[in-house]
Amino acid sequence: MSFIVKAMCQHGEVVHRRKTSEAALKKAREMSRAGCYNVHIITPEGRDYHSSEFGDIPRTPVVAAGRREPHHV
Repeated sequence: MSFIVKAMCQHGEVVHRRKTSEAALKKAREMSRAGCYNVHIITPEGRDYHSSEFGDIPRTPVVAAGRREPHHV
């Protein structure tokens, strides 16, 4: 499962893949600050969000990697 971040930059289209929506949003913001335009994020399901819709992107559920539930005796 990956999110695709696409944008037009000085030398043409740039595409990046990220594992979570948060990482995709971070990359999209970096690209915008670097002067890229027409920034889009495409979800694993294929939904294409333009930068004006980034607030509508569903957030990736947080999974506590490597954490275990406390064992009660």
